[in-house]
Amino acid sequence: MADYTFQNKIAVVTGGSEGIGFGIANTIASQGSLVYLIARNPENLEKAKSRIEKNGGKAEIKPADITKFEQIRDVIDSVYQKHNRLDIFVNNAGTWKGQNLDTQFEEIWKLIELDMKAPYQIAHYLTQKFKSLQNKEIKILTVASQAAVKVFELGLGYGPAKMGLVSALHHLKKQMQAEKVSNIHLYNLYPNTVATEKMIEAIKSGNVQDPVSL
Repeated sequence: MADYTFQNKIAVVTGGSEGIGFGIANTIASQGSLVYLIARNPENLEKAKSRIEKNGGKAEIKPADITKFEQIRDVIDSVYQKHNRLDIFVNNAGTWKGQNLDTQFEEIWKLIELDMKAPYQIAHYLTQKFKSLQNKEIKILTVASQAAVKVFELGLGYGPAKMGLVSALHHLKKQMQAEKVSNIHLYNLYPNTVATEKMIEAIKSGNVQDPVSL
């Protein structure tokens, strides 16, 4: 990885209009990648694209909801068909929501579907798609969380989602090794609380602590 260059790469970043996703997208775009920003809100996507272009980067937008798998599948397929490659996929979209014993289980499960099922399904699809394309290399970065490796308060949905996601990706990687798939590379990122726009109120209220900068 020390010699890896982002110059002229094709990248897709889910949740790329704000927060950690935007930070990653902006960085790799500034280093020469064409970045496709994925999020649900077209207005936020346009603003993010404009910010990246002002910084000298290149970006395109594709509105999609990762919990509706057919939408993100169509994004992946269309980007690949246009460029005949997809070099980087940042599996970032998700959210933190504090949940306690009074939280209805339906709300807990909804968060698990967003933070665990959706990104795992995306990683699984990318693996299925690229394993037969041995001459096409792809790097998949999944943004997990410190909640994947330790237990926090208010994490009844978020904690199991992130732990389950990382466990699933370890099993996916093991199966790739068993089937001798060498062109797909999986990476996980385990950030602590990041001081993004969405987290400011939670930080001020003390629900999350010791934030790091974006």
